[in-house]
Amino acid sequence: MSRRVPIALTLLLAAAPAWSQFTTKEYQAAQKDPDAFTLDESSLRIENLGPTVSPTEIPSPTGGGGQDPTVVLDQIINIGQKIWKIIVDNKPVVDVRNQYATALPKGATHWDSMGGWQPPKGVIYGLTAKNAYGITVINVRYQVLRTYGGTYKGKGKYLTAVTVEPLLVEVAWGYHYTMEAAVPDTSIVNVGTTENPVAAMMAQLAWRIQTPVKDSQGKGLYFLQGNGLFKEIGGPFASESLDKARAGMA
Repeated sequence: MSRRVPIALTLLLAAAPAWSQFTTKEYQAAQKDPDAFTLDESSLRIENLGPTVSPTEIPSPTGGGGQDPTVVLDQIINIGQKIWKIIVDNKPVVDVRNQYATALPKGATHWDSMGGWQPPKGVIYGLTAKNAYGITVINVRYQVLRTYGGTYKGKGKYLTAVTVEPLLVEVAWGYHYTMEAAVPDTSIVNVGTTENPVAAMMAQLAWRIQTPVKDSQGKGLYFLQGNGLFKEIGGPFASESLDKARAGMA
C-alpha cells in the first residue's frame, strides 16, 4: 500500500536546492516546524577567544637538498593549497599537516636554505548562530594557524603553514554546516621592500549553513604578514574583535 506524500512536503522538496542531502525525516520536521529550521542570520557571531596555548606542529616539507637555482625575493607565491575543505556536512575533514597555504619567495623549493621560522602561532575563534526561536543551533570552534618569520639567506620575512583546524563542531539536527579556506593568488603581496620583502596574504574562511528551508552563506577575512601581524578584517565578527583589529591597524 503506497503512502501519499503531503502537498506541503512535496512543495518543500521541490523548492529545495539540488545540492541538498536532507533526509525525509528532516524535510518532514521542517514542514511541521519551519521556524526551528530557519537560521536567524543576525544572530551569527564570530568571536576571538584568544591565542592557542599549544598550536599544532606542522612539519615543513623537505626539499631536494642543495641550493635553489633562481630565487626572486620580492616575487612572493603560494606553493601550498589555494582552496581546501575544513568541515563538510558537520564533519572535520582537513589534514592540517598537509593542507595549508604559504607565502614564499619565487623559486624557493629547498627548505634547507630557509631559516628563522618562529614557533607556530594560533588564534582560536568561536562561531555561533541561533534559529528563529533564539536557540543555538551552530557552535563551532576553530583555530587559525600560521608560522611566520622565515628568511632566505637572512633576507625577507615569509609565511608558511597557514591553515585552519576545527576544535569543536556542534550542529543541531537538521542543520548542515560546511567551511572551507581559500587564499587567492591575487591576495599575496610584498608589503616590505625589494631588498627585504615582507610577505602578506589575505585568507578567506567561508561558511555555509543549510537546512531544508534556508541556505545561508558568509565568510571571514584574515590578513597575515611574515613579520607576525595577524588581523581579522571582515565578516560577522563580534564588535569588540573588530574594534581591536581596527585599533591595531591604525
